[in-house]
Amino acid sequence: MPHKFLQINYSIKPYLEYKRVIIYSLILILAAAGHYFFMQIPLDLFRTVRWSIISMLSCLCLGGAFMLMARKNGGRASTLFAVVMLMAGLTNLVSLIKGLTTGYAAVVEYKFLSLPMLVYGSMIAYMFLLYPIEAFRPGWLNLRRALLLFLPTVLIPGIYLLMVKILKLPLHEVENHAVLSREFWSFSVWIPLLVLAYPVFGLVIMLRYRNNYKKWCENNYASMENIDVKWLEDYIFSNFVFTLSSQVVVFSDNVRSVLMHNIFFLVFFLYGFYRVLFQKSPYPEDYFKAGMDETKAEIRELMKSNENNLTDNDRMEQTAIEEGSNSTYLFSNKLPEYKEILEQWIQTEKPYLRKDFKLTDAMEILPLNRSYLSRLFNEGYGETFYKVVMRYRIAESQRLLVSRPDLNITQIADLSGFSSPSVFSRAFAQETSYSPMQWREKEGTKKLQQA
Repeated sequence: MPHKFLQINYSIKPYLEYKRVIIYSLILILAAAGHYFFMQIPLDLFRTVRWSIISMLSCLCLGGAFMLMARKNGGRASTLFAVVMLMAGLTNLVSLIKGLTTGYAAVVEYKFLSLPMLVYGSMIAYMFLLYPIEAFRPGWLNLRRALLLFLPTVLIPGIYLLMVKILKLPLHEVENHAVLSREFWSFSVWIPLLVLAYPVFGLVIMLRYRNNYKKWCENNYASMENIDVKWLEDYIFSNFVFTLSSQVVVFSDNVRSVLMHNIFFLVFFLYGFYRVLFQKSPYPEDYFKAGMDETKAEIRELMKSNENNLTDNDRMEQTAIEEGSNSTYLFSNKLPEYKEILEQWIQTEKPYLRKDFKLTDAMEILPLNRSYLSRLFNEGYGETFYKVVMRYRIAESQRLLVSRPDLNITQIADLSGFSSPSVFSRAFAQETSYSPMQWREKEGTKKLQQA
């Protein structure tokens, strides 16, 4: 029965590869249909539904924020997501109170290309940008960088208001599509459009750092099981949906368009709170002080080494790095020697069979810090640490599949260093294009034919 299940699973494997693309496409279709549908509903029904949505958002975000902040091992990224939830909860609470007192449940008035609404939206986009930056590059985000990222949200409107005052012009609002077309080249139109570009700027930053994050994790970890790249991809996609949805709100000139926007936020925070609450950080505590800058890490970590335990070669490397010269030459010169020692250790001790094997474990036999060890794998093997270890684990599993027919997939996965049978099956299929059972049958048939 398990064998049949594996066969079915691998027959639909090509479709599963595009699962996320299909889901994302369906969400975009749902977003378009939802905006269209809700903009047609009666205004009284819109108010009732919206008050219910923002009430749920307030409770979820405020409660979730306090739960995340109460955790002691959440890390800075978790805290920043809690801040995002707190701000969203307070904003929706203000909207709810305003709706109950004035009848208009919104922090700002939803009008066509309204500058206050655009500034408010860019501030929300800024808040959403902080969490993935800290998740992708721990320690990189400091107060100065956070202020620099926030600067465009106040600088562009500030320039606009300054020009209005200097030129002594009345504050001009673009009221509809006709005015937008007629006065498209006016600075009073271009300034709001520039503010509208800020969420796109945030998306570009997220996408850029996502690739660096995945590469860094592959350079340091033998298993990607706790490296939650998929959640961060979902986070980026959610921001993309929010950006598109905000364009609809800004250009629709229909207050009911905001309802679908609120529903997206509610679903996102439900999902996001769950993922962040149970997310396992791949970084040991205080592992980074200055972000994912390998060059600075080399200097910082090598200078932290115990002077009494350094060999003459280590002191040569430390001197070279402190002077900012020759470090690359010294390392490259000794690369073949380091690789030979590493290769002998891997084949003799088989550390890859340990489920918790990580890059820094190689410090047992090499006088190198984390950054140089990462370079040793990338330059010596032409592959990341993760891919090298995975290759050894797959080779070990192939040997066991043939030599130990009495072992099942779970046992082979455990003996080969994989954290679970599912992780083993996925990695094996990616490497060989066969399931473990299919590969065992194929090799068994080949041996019979040779006999």
